Amino acid sequence: MKSILRLMALILCLALAACAPLNPRRETYDYRHGYRFGNCAADDNSDELFIVLTFSGGGTRAAAFSYGVLKGLRETMVTHKGAQIRLLDEVDLISSVSGGSFTAAYYGLYGERIFDDFENQFLKHNVQGDLAVRTFAYPWNWVRLLSPDFSRIDIAAAYYDEKLFNHQTYNGLAQNCRRPFTVINATDLSLGARFEFSQGQFDLLQSDLSGVSVGRAVASSSAFPGLLTPLTMQNYEKTVFVEPVWVDRVIRFDRDISPRRYKFAQEVRSYFNTVDRPYVHLVDGGVSDNIGLRGIIYSLMYPDVLISGDQRDVTESREFNLQRMIADHKIKKLLIIVVDAKPGEDVHLDKSRTTPGLVPVINAVASAPMANYSFETVQLLREYLKQRRSELRKAPDPFELKTYVMHLRFDLIADPVVRKEIKELGTNFHLPDEAVDLLIDQGAKLLQDSSIFQNKFLKDLKSQP
Repeated sequence: MKSILRLMALILCLALAACAPLNPRRETYDYRHGYRFGNCAADDNSDELFIVLTFSGGGTRAAAFSYGVLKGLRETMVTHKGAQIRLLDEVDLISSVSGGSFTAAYYGLYGERIFDDFENQFLKHNVQGDLAVRTFAYPWNWVRLLSPDFSRIDIAAAYYDEKLFNHQTYNGLAQNCRRPFTVINATDLSLGARFEFSQGQFDLLQSDLSGVSVGRAVASSSAFPGLLTPLTMQNYEKTVFVEPVWVDRVIRFDRDISPRRYKFAQEVRSYFNTVDRPYVHLVDGGVSDNIGLRGIIYSLMYPDVLISGDQRDVTESREFNLQRMIADHKIKKLLIIVVDAKPGEDVHLDKSRTTPGLVPVINAVASAPMANYSFETVQLLREYLKQRRSELRKAPDPFELKTYVMHLRFDLIADPVVRKEIKELGTNFHLPDEAVDLLIDQGAKLLQDSSIFQNKFLKDLKSQP
């Protein structure tokens, strides 16, 4: 009887602990506070050469591939503004989802240290096995899982905090904020829309991102539905933050003029309905955008639409606004590198008359729309930038903007044997060391072999005064 009572007491204690909000409430607003792009020091990083990286989902495969691109950028020396620099030092922003978020977050926190220990700490470590052990072999987690406020994603987040991120919160990132600004993306389950871990996004929850651990952000970004449960954030009643003025204007007048902007305004407004939405549930960022590019496109296309819960004039905002930087002629060369670890089409299904089973059908149904959406997103970006360059040349104050969009993906690998081997790798969080090495090598190689990179971008850099 005493044992049962002790067990019940333990369950109650752990359940109460789990009920504590993961995202603390914020009672004041200061646009100078928190993890915002405008609050991050540029140091020697020049806005004239602006580099954006996006890291896709895809488990360890994606993490290793994006890590290889980082190594390739580190090894690329260029002359910019009369000085020899590593191209990596000019990276301004990294946007990531799912597996790519591990690389992005680690680099955002530790910088150069990533090249010393990330391979052993994560890429070549059996993370998947560790999570299984913690879930099934730790009795106290069995007890905690009985609580409705504790789930498998809490186990994953605690593991990432302990083993990878040393229990760092966004307060550490905000206090020592340097470029590149790192945006970890998840998906708002109810909206099916991207949810980014930035203070601007958390303004909409009247919450302080500084109190959220980096491990939880990465866990939500990689919480693939069915494998991990959603991560729940509290959406607080608004006492300080008010609906941004642009939201009502867009909803009233832009429904037919700009359907994308209208939809985004509706999504923002939903966070101010705390009666129906007192909580926000987050899942894998790949569900809404598997290449982490949509936020970049929004920043380019809609300069007046900012993620913020403040009424201030947009000129006072410190949210990331690529369009405004271009309009102010701060950016002269814009390089966007999309690192896409999608596996490609499964042609093996078509080699047999046998009806595909449940697992391959689910994989195909999940991956095909995601791949098509990613392709269309990249094309949308290219078409918009082409149009924007033309507008700037014809403006009363003409301006020549150079843009370069690179879409690094496995089907660009020249060697058919290597390409086939990499495409067949799983999206789990445990790969053989040799596979990890191959992915890293190919990430750096695809970067260096890119015709856009070599024949346009680097060539233009050499020809600059």
